Amino acid sequence: MGGLAAAGLYAQSAAPDIFQAAASGDVKRATEILDAQPELVRARAEDGRSPLHVATSAGKPEMVFFLLARGAELSAGPESPLIAAVDWPDHDTAFAMAQPLINNASDLNARSRDGRTVMEIAKSRGHAELVEWLKHREQAWYGRRYKPGDDLNGLPWTMVNRFVTLSHADTEKVKQMMGDEPGLLNVRASWDELPVEAASHVGNMTTAEWLAGKGAGVSTCTATLLGLADRVKAAIAADPRCVRERGAHDIAILAYTAYGNPQTAIADMLLKAGADANALALNVTPLHIAASKGYVDLAALLIERGADVNLVAKTQRGKVTALDVAVRQKQEAMEKLLRSKGAR
Repeated sequence: MGGLAAAGLYAQSAAPDIFQAAASGDVKRATEILDAQPELVRARAEDGRSPLHVATSAGKPEMVFFLLARGAELSAGPESPLIAAVDWPDHDTAFAMAQPLINNASDLNARSRDGRTVMEIAKSRGHAELVEWLKHREQAWYGRRYKPGDDLNGLPWTMVNRFVTLSHADTEKVKQMMGDEPGLLNVRASWDELPVEAASHVGNMTTAEWLAGKGAGVSTCTATLLGLADRVKAAIAADPRCVRERGAHDIAILAYTAYGNPQTAIADMLLKAGADANALALNVTPLHIAASKGYVDLAALLIERGADVNLVAKTQRGKVTALDVAVRQKQEAMEKLLRSKGAR
């Protein structure tokens, strides 16, 4: 659906501006609107669709990601936004819209009005990469990630999403909000992320340690980041599938050995137990992450255990190898190691 057509369709809506911005892919305008009225991200037009429905129907990947981060309901009816995303004819656009929805807990069992599944639609469009990603999500392991009651805890979703967002980087704000509302500790954002998980995947050790100390649910992924080797060892012994555990945003457990301090001993433990050295985390491998930070010992271990030194990752800055990342970050010792291992 084109932007003009969409704008006409929603002209009588209670909140036409956000639908028009979604249809046209105008992130700047959408930001202005949602900064003033955050709840409009869940506004509904006369036909029952949300701004996220409009964005996927219009083929606007950047807008899809923006609305997701602002609290859009990822599986909202009348027909899940994921349906329109996987049904987009251009593969790159379909993948760019569908992947963040899939990775952030949009319902993979959603069906179109004519009864087709997400997988059936992706196959009919010939989106081979998307089909493989859907298969991956079906096979991934989350058994030690979820805890009973990890939801909104009776709090407004806008407050919960703000708290989880702040948990990525602002420790003082997190402490302040928790002081005012202790029930925020184990809430879950609308994009399927706990506060401690938000801190973990950006390597915010201070916030992650503080939340864990307050009693936040610590998954095996978070335990890996925090260097809790005994807990990781116990988890592997209890259930070997945990080496395939994924954190928020579908992040592979091995990536958590590189997000904060280098956890080389835990990486060794996970790899010996069968973890995939090339497992993706936000489209890059643990080796890419280690290369960006100059964690030479960790990188050497990953390569020894099967990490592909020339694997090309798709990032927002283009396609890159671990060597590209090391050069860009001026990690000279890492560059030397990678070249000695055949990187090009």
